[in-house]
Amino acid sequence: MTVEQEILIKSELLIYGVTVEKSAKEKLLKVYPDFFNKGFIHAVNIAFSNTNVNVSVAEHFSKSSPYVLYEKEGKFFIKSDNFDFDISFFGSLPKTNTMLDDMARLHSTDCINIWPSTNCCYDKEGIKCKFCSIQKETEKPIDVEILAPAIKKLLEKTPTGMLNFSGATYQNPDVMTDYWIALVKKIREFSNCKIAIEFAPPKDLNKLVELKNAGLDVAIMNLEIANPTLRKQICPGKSGISYEHYHEAFKKAVEVFGYNRVSSVLIGGLQPKEDILIECEKMAKIGVFPTIMPYRPLDNCTEKKEYLCSPEELREMSIELGKILVKYHLDSSKQEGCTKCGGCSIENDCYRLCKQKEC
Repeated sequence: MTVEQEILIKSELLIYGVTVEKSAKEKLLKVYPDFFNKGFIHAVNIAFSNTNVNVSVAEHFSKSSPYVLYEKEGKFFIKSDNFDFDISFFGSLPKTNTMLDDMARLHSTDCINIWPSTNCCYDKEGIKCKFCSIQKETEKPIDVEILAPAIKKLLEKTPTGMLNFSGATYQNPDVMTDYWIALVKKIREFSNCKIAIEFAPPKDLNKLVELKNAGLDVAIMNLEIANPTLRKQICPGKSGISYEHYHEAFKKAVEVFGYNRVSSVLIGGLQPKEDILIECEKMAKIGVFPTIMPYRPLDNCTEKKEYLCSPEELREMSIELGKILVKYHLDSSKQEGCTKCGGCSIENDCYRLCKQKEC
């Protein structure tokens, strides 16, 4: 399979999801009990050819996908009118007999994703981000003194050593950043694994220095919507963190963590692609790795419009982003966590294509 074919298939899997034949579903549920849970956290992560992808199988929109996952002689495949290819799963993580068993997911060969907080200060009527599908399951983030020992147990049982933390912003960005600082410090008492964290920029940017000193490797601060006016419409609560403050945080983070050690997500389909590409250039120019994730209308999202980002548009934007990454020497292999994994976007694959063609 060529890189161009990988990019085409991956862009469509991200946006359309995949249906699953009954026989394949029955066999998968025996090995992966959470396989058909709804939500972004539980979406399925698979590998095919030379890439990996986070694909929805349980959402309403996936029922009309042109892609079908099937099983044949103990192996799994995905087919469409134009393609038929084998896939593999990254497997279940070892059991720790702790709460971690319900939340830790292997998103790629080397990336364990963990969501310690589902209670977001922006998850309130009238101010919730329209693209957000997180459902509040706990009142507070899992206590560091409980979570860290569970992570230790997990790392003792698996060779995988890259942790990516995501989750809702509890109380406010500064309080949540203090939580991350405490957690990273605790993990560093027993592990030197690579750690990336997705978090909203705190008001006190000196906390970025504290995060670095605690042992964080990569900072991910997701702007999501580039245009400040549009941000207020789509993220009524989170837009209280100004566009200017995000860029102050980006510059400070690059100063603290280093060039190509900071990244940020922009969401395709909810904003003009021209705005996204202008923002990608601005970020890349200062050493921030931009990621373009397509909006997927998960069943729990406030925004219910279907397929606001077309696969064609995602490919057009991401190919241009691939050129920007090459131009500014931003390489995902030097990142950690979500950005290195690349399962939710295609710019890493477009970067490979661009390098291959020397564009």
